[in-house]
Amino acid sequence: MWQSVSQFVEQQLHSNHFFSGGLVLMIAGGVLAYLRHWPSRAWNWIESRFMIEVDILDRDSAFDWLDQWLAQHHYTRNRARSLSVTSRALDYRERQADPTGDHRPRLHFSPAPGRHWFFYRGRLVFLHRVRPEANQASQQPVNVREKFSLTIFTRDRSIVKQLLEEAREVALPVTERRLTIYRAAYNSWSEQLLRYPRDPASVVLREGQIEALIGESRWFLEQRQWYLDRGIPYRRGYLLYGPPGTGKSSTVVAIASALRMDIAMLNLGSGSLDDNELGALLADLPVNTILLIEDIDCVFHERKATEDKTNRVTFSGLLNALDGVASAEGRILFATTNHRERLDPALIRPGRIDQQIEIGYATREQLRRMFARFYTDADPALAEEFAEMIPDNAVAMSAVQSYLIQHAESPRAVLAECEDWLAERGTLNRDFVETV
Repeated sequence: MWQSVSQFVEQQLHSNHFFSGGLVLMIAGGVLAYLRHWPSRAWNWIESRFMIEVDILDRDSAFDWLDQWLAQHHYTRNRARSLSVTSRALDYRERQADPTGDHRPRLHFSPAPGRHWFFYRGRLVFLHRVRPEANQASQQPVNVREKFSLTIFTRDRSIVKQLLEEAREVALPVTERRLTIYRAAYNSWSEQLLRYPRDPASVVLREGQIEALIGESRWFLEQRQWYLDRGIPYRRGYLLYGPPGTGKSSTVVAIASALRMDIAMLNLGSGSLDDNELGALLADLPVNTILLIEDIDCVFHERKATEDKTNRVTFSGLLNALDGVASAEGRILFATTNHRERLDPALIRPGRIDQQIEIGYATREQLRRMFARFYTDADPALAEEFAEMIPDNAVAMSAVQSYLIQHAESPRAVLAECEDWLAERGTLNRDFVETV
């Protein structure tokens, strides 16, 4: 049978030009189709063995580090032809360093969205900056606005680490310790700003208050296993309450500085929030952060939404996010309010809020310490005299601080004009405050 088939094919090849030509085309097409995939297969083989790929999303701090590092790279400064530009204003120290120089905002260039290539430590690096657009049909914002994709020709993974560590050093020098403030955006946490830490001694609360808060928070952070062994949810919550301007938010910054932690600020009035998004945010807090909810009384009053509320967060959704089954472990929460009486008992019960600390108007002891801190070389008797001139528990510390700043160079002027200052505002005027 096979001999007959072979003879038939041989006969057709010799006598039938259409058959022979079609067979040749078929074989050639098959070979070409097979060979067409060889370049991509060869490239995939090279990628898997000789290249390392890294994606860095814009919601991660490393994105900003790399962006600043690229701005200083030789490629961006000299070779790049496709650039993105932002402006950066000079701070006071930079202006003072060159008083007669050009103090206009500086231009910051970095590679624009698209493909770029450069060398790093002798290795070829391909950079792809991607900037997706919002879904025009749904009009929904994208979760990731930008990302960097790095492809490095190397088998040594430590090269990637070295590159990113260099970028971190450019953006965050070790000599400049900064506090990162996160805010919720696009249903995830994003870095809003870096600020200098605050010395706890600069927040003049009642004797021992801030030391106790720092000590308790530090103990909590060190006792994870203690909580787990006893089956207690590993969470801690504090409510700081009192009039505006008494230093509630400043206290949280000082505590975070002392513990070398960052702060994640959550605005419950954000229009995009709903119960699911709130729960996801609280379950995905950035590592080593304190959660801060300011003015927690402004969203719900007696379990009902206030008139200013624009989102879809419910009261039960807030409670479940704070200590429900899916709540994150290892979290320290600080909530602030000017009106503790407006808060529902269910919101501030133990387990959600473990301690309620009043941050009130200035006592004479606080006034004396504040004066002494401002005027370190002044006679201690002047601090005592100043404290006696102001009624006890009558003025917010922010108001006192503002008054002392006005006379930063003259402690005696503080005493000389104190009565006029009090008379101007009323000795017991509790409205002259500034929110801190």
